[in-house]
Amino acid sequence: MVLALTLWHCSDFLDEDPNFITEDSFYKTAKDARLAVNGIYETLGGGSVNRSFEGVYFNNYWTIVALASDEGIPGPLAFDDNYKQLANYSLGATNTVIENVWSDFYVAINAANLAIDNIPNIQMDNELKNRLLGEAHFLRGLFYFELVRMFDDVPLELHATTSFTSESYLARTPSPKVYTQIITDFTFAEDNLPGEFTGADKGRPTLWSAKAYLAKVALTNGDWQTAVNKTEEVMSGPFGLWADYKEAFLIANNNGKESVFAINFDKGTSFEEIWEGSHLNFRTMAQEYRAIPGAGGADLEIPTERLYNLFDDLDRRKSVTFVSEDVINGENVVLSGPHIHKYWDREAEPNGTPNTINDLQLIRYSDILLMHAEALNEINTGPTAMALNAINQVRARARNNAGIIENVLPDLEATLTYEAFKEAILLERFKEFVWEGHRWFDLKRFNKFVEKINEAKPGSAVRPQNMFFPIPQRERDTNTKLTQNDGY
Repeated sequence: MVLALTLWHCSDFLDEDPNFITEDSFYKTAKDARLAVNGIYETLGGGSVNRSFEGVYFNNYWTIVALASDEGIPGPLAFDDNYKQLANYSLGATNTVIENVWSDFYVAINAANLAIDNIPNIQMDNELKNRLLGEAHFLRGLFYFELVRMFDDVPLELHATTSFTSESYLARTPSPKVYTQIITDFTFAEDNLPGEFTGADKGRPTLWSAKAYLAKVALTNGDWQTAVNKTEEVMSGPFGLWADYKEAFLIANNNGKESVFAINFDKGTSFEEIWEGSHLNFRTMAQEYRAIPGAGGADLEIPTERLYNLFDDLDRRKSVTFVSEDVINGENVVLSGPHIHKYWDREAEPNGTPNTINDLQLIRYSDILLMHAEALNEINTGPTAMALNAINQVRARARNNAGIIENVLPDLEATLTYEAFKEAILLERFKEFVWEGHRWFDLKRFNKFVEKINEAKPGSAVRPQNMFFPIPQRERDTNTKLTQNDGY
């Protein structure tokens, strides 16, 4: 947070330049309001205000969700023990990856709070004002939703911190109260965001994005009826599945009909190229791709053997998600094992550039369908016709192999019991959302955390306590009001 606050509080600059922007001179016009909200988005990717070029979703978010679940393990070139600790469940309160995730989210929350505190006082068009506030509330709700799912009770700060005093340090807020605020933020967003954005604004959250997250929050808290209601509302909106699973990850289709909300990455031009891209490809690409000029190939994380083997060879998602051999510079190369390559759009980025402009889609329409099926199964203690229709849409799409309909993944039927259908939904989510930041949270929600991880990583040290990360010791040393999670 100190790094972010220096942008607003640097007395040396103020002494030297009386025209330097301060809180008193800013937040005066509609342009200032737009800039304040755009500043929140700056915290999402590899923005220039972020430590080590990392933003909230630049690489750590989806990497730790993969490693801390049954989805991923360290790759052949993994060197950082902090990431390895996530995969083998030996992490403690000094793990630097967890420290960085915590600080990234609170930097982002402070940016949102600055906008929420100051925009209401600006004399400007009320419709635009409410829309910008809707974006800020949506993003704050999103950040707290991620935090509470990762750490359980977290400090709930609803106003911007612009200077540090003893009162700046807060104790952990009980998670039910945090969830209440999350619902309040998403509901405000739902009421004030438009149904769509166009042009350069496309990709900002819409009222549909807010409805989708209200559904996901409800699902997390076991509020099945609200989850059904909100997913039904999104299903009545302008969304649909691409015919081919591969189409969901083409750069040309970013913010397309399947995207309910995504983190938009863009390299920009010149100097901005080092700030805005994502490592979605770079971290997981096999080292053999370094033979391609300009390519990455960090080989830092790979999928678990169990994940790879769960796919039928005719399931389209397998060939889109994984690569185990490839033609590189005209020669057939067998990789050291399966690697993730679902985000590599080879036509748009033929070299597999380290900083891809492909989006991280946090909620796709297939997620809405599977959440709908899950909530209906809980309410009715078994699959209904609507629940079966929802999941079978996802399975039917997976049969489409570049226009050829394969004889695989038959429609599920009403003969399934409640438990069998629940297991089928969890399996479908596993295969549909590889490396999209869902699996760790899904395992916890389905009460399958230890069981599924042990299936993928036999003999692991995973414990129920690993369902939440430790509160970083660095934060506890600074703020003595912070208690520690059990088991750390």
